Amino acid sequence: MGQVSVKVSMPVAAAKVWQALREFGGVNQWISEITGLSLKGSGVGAVRTLTFKDGSRSTERLESLNDESRTLSYTILESALPVEGYVASLTVKDLGPAGCEVEWFSTFGAKGATEQEASRLLEVICRKALSGLQKAVKG
Repeated sequence: MGQVSVKVSMPVAAAKVWQALREFGGVNQWISEITGLSLKGSGVGAVRTLTFKDGSRSTERLESLNDESRTLSYTILESALPVEGYVASLTVKDLGPAGCEVEWFSTFGAKGATEQEASRLLEVICRKALSGLQKAVKG
């Protein structure tokens, strides 16, 4: 089982970052590669289907959402990524006046690639997505 952990500090209040992050159907507001998003349901159990610029799709289900700990988790049900059994959690940690830290932690099995290749790809995706989140919440 592979795992990837990406932590990014943001000079933005934790509450503001969490408000953007907790909207499971709003990820297209900060991930620029997403060209389409459909959401079925709301809250835990909601399923989103993302369409990307390259035409690929990803279907993901919200598994948990905790406003008190500012943590959510989701699983990938179907994707073109070289992974299976993907589970991710995102946590926003309050750093006081300095802002916050966002951690994107995932576990997965590699499929069609080595674990190392899948890990590198996921790390790049997470870093780019969190950079987009930071730009969105600063505005």
